[in-house]
Amino acid sequence: MGFSPQQINEMSVWQFMAALEGFVKANSPDDGKLGGKEADELWEWMQSKG
Repeated sequence: MGFSPQQINEMSVWQFMAALEGFVKANSPDDGKLGGKEADELWEWMQSKG
């Protein structure tokens, strides 16, 4: 997360958990759903293979 041990020791549990939640959200992939353009490209690729 980029905090030094001293910075973590100075945080409350609430502050640490909020930082952890933000870190996880910022570094997690999206929900995995395809966008419209991606779905169209995938469909065109599938059609070209068939």
